[in-house]
Amino acid sequence: MNFMINLLRLSVTDPNAAGMHISALRPSFGTALSAFVVTIIIAVVLMFALNGFQTAVILPGFPAISPVSLAAIMGFGTLGLVGSIWLAAHAFGGSGSFANGILIFAWIQMLQVLLQVVQAALMVVSIPLAGFVSLIATGLLFWIVFGLLNSWMNLGSMWKAALCFVIGVIGLSMAGAFILFSFGVSPG
Repeated sequence: MNFMINLLRLSVTDPNAAGMHISALRPSFGTALSAFVVTIIIAVVLMFALNGFQTAVILPGFPAISPVSLAAIMGFGTLGLVGSIWLAAHAFGGSGSFANGILIFAWIQMLQVLLQVVQAALMVVSIPLAGFVSLIATGLLFWIVFGLLNSWMNLGSMWKAALCFVIGVIGLSMAGAFILFSFGVSPG
């Protein structure tokens, strides 16, 4: 537990050092994937608990999604994002392993879960305060993500990490659109 608290402190104060601690674990692919699956399950359970244990409507106008479907979408989507960031970072001279990337994103998922718990508690006290904390936390979370990506891929610059993140998101979006189009789903 002490490791997790120190990692949380480092993530907020020095995300590069936090990423180095996570990468120093050098997990096997199976261990990293297990940690990732556990964090996805925790996130989905928390999401459904905060939704009153009812199926969630992610986007207005779309049908509600069951917990199993949401876990699959979150899991495969995040794994796709890890892969596309990994490819983009290697194009910029990065050298991190895919297993470390999975573990880094498992930690990012845990940070998001902790943030959701804090936001839910603050909403009971004051909704405007919860919104303000959410706004500040979003900026902080991007800074943490870019620092973790920088240390994972040994890019030497948080700007390169941010660029790889953006390229990864665009690449994942294009791949997702291609897959949906292949199955006959079209916009409009």
